[in-house]
Amino acid sequence: MTDSSAEKTLRNVLTISAIDGWSVTLFAGFCTLVSLAFGEWIGVYIGGLITASGVMGLRGRRKLLRGDANGMNGLVRAQVVILATIGLYAFRNLLAFDEATIMEGLTSEMRTVLDQYGISTDTLRAMLKPVYYGFYLVVIGLTLLFQGGLALFYHSRKAKVSEALAARQPAPPALPTV
Repeated sequence: MTDSSAEKTLRNVLTISAIDGWSVTLFAGFCTLVSLAFGEWIGVYIGGLITASGVMGLRGRRKLLRGDANGMNGLVRAQVVILATIGLYAFRNLLAFDEATIMEGLTSEMRTVLDQYGISTDTLRAMLKPVYYGFYLVVIGLTLLFQGGLALFYHSRKAKVSEALAARQPAPPALPTV
């Protein structure tokens, strides 16, 4: 007996959502705890939102396992919340770039290491803005690619998943004819 296309789609969605949900929840939860340990309250807030989004994805998956096709909405919503959270955080950091504050934060040990590698503070200053902006633009791009891609993936498979879940449901008892 071969599986239907809808059943294969459901299995793929369940596998991907498990991997994504657990990895997001565990990694973001760990980062939240590290931020808490260092008193980085923005990190705690962002990490908490992303952890909650991972849990939202796992709850959507659990609904699918119980036969509720509305679980797909939770999977899509989780990705959109992660995308928005990381995107807004990165955009905020792009707007908050402050070269003077970063340069003031260099410790004497950091300056010694830079000197050992032949990097002057002027060279560092020239590299700082492009590297800073490049990093956050890459973060935004990767987030759009992964979370945006997963949101589209889940959204585009709603009909097939609903079909597979409906096929798993037992047929309702026939009504007696008179």
